[in-house]
Formats: sequence, C-alpha cells, structure tokens
Amino acid sequence: MSLINLSLNRLNSCKLGITYFFGIFIFFHFNVFQCKEKESVSFQFCDNFNEALDCTEPKTENDIVFLDQSKFKKENPSFEDFGNFLYFTARETPGVHLEFSTPWNGMKADLFKSDYRAYLLYGSSKEKMEGNHLMPSKVVSFHYLGALLKEEFRHTGIASKPFQIDKLGEIHLTYIIEIPGQKPVVKERTLRLKWKP
Repeated sequence: MSLINLSLNRLNSCKLGITYFFGIFIFFHFNVFQCKEKESVSFQFCDNFNEALDCTEPKTENDIVFLDQSKFKKENPSFEDFGNFLYFTARETPGVHLEFSTPWNGMKADLFKSDYRAYLLYGSSKEKMEGNHLMPSKVVSFHYLGALLKEEFRHTGIASKPFQIDKLGEIHLTYIIEIPGQKPVVKERTLRLKWKP
C-alpha cells in the first residue's frame, strides 16, 4: 500500500509541477511577451502643427469644418472648382500626429524613414499623404483634402457638375499609417464641410 501511495504522491507532484510550469508560461506569455505587441505610439488626428511638430490644431473622429464662402470666388462653380478651392485657398489638410515611446520606434533612423508610409482614403480613392515630417520621437503626416476629393469627384463622375456644399454630406476618411516595427494603424474620421455662418 505504501508503494501505491508513494507512486500516487509522485504523480500528484508531477501534475502540480506541470500545472505550475504552464501557469508560469501563460503568465509570461500574456504579461511579458505581449508587451512587445502593444502599440508603442500615441495617435492623434491633427490638421496643423508647429516647427517642433507639436499639434496646434487637434481634431476628433467627428468634426465640422467651417469654410469662408466669401473666398470661394467662382461663378457657377463645379465640384472640381470646389476641390481647387479646398486645395489652393482653404488649404484644408487632414493629418495625424504620432509620438513614439522610443526614438524612431526603436529602429535605425534611415530604416524607419525608408519604410514609413501614410495614406488617406475617401470612397474609392486612396492617396499617399503629401506631407511627412519626421523627428526621432515625433512624426506628422498630412494630405490636401481638395486633392483627395477632386480624385473621388472624377471617379464618381460629378467633377463637372454644379457644386452645392449640402450634397457632399458626411465625408468618411480612412487613415492608414504604416509604422516600421509594428502593425499598420488604421483610423476612421468623419467630417462635414459647411460655410461659416
């Protein structure tokens, strides 16, 4: 009987050891290894910034952008004319402001710079952001809204049609930011364009 009890005790000890081992493994897997997969960047919608790449015009996921109609000096304007107004006069530039927990997100500067990409999507149009300013711990990217809208107006066949701001409705933008060393950041933003009262 004592031999059986001894074998059972060894078996129970072995089970406890295996359970303990798996418990430690699960703890390290979720609390240590997973930390590397957490985003090492803070993301902010930002339409303007200063020389130090600090955000001076923060935005949200839902915004109303007011435009000065008195500066839209075009008789019988088309949607394309409005796109030109946004680009050249209003200069609306949806953008992003990123801050990293380590310089260049823990990579070599030249590798980070060569692999960083930022895109803006509207409808069926996708464009690479025109403006990218990079510092070791900060990056800002922006794109001219007028350029993106004009492209989509052409795709949908309304570029030459008479423009009415109310017909734009909500503009749903998708931001895709490819940051070296981590999964792409995908964010959605909705804005409405209105004339200033």
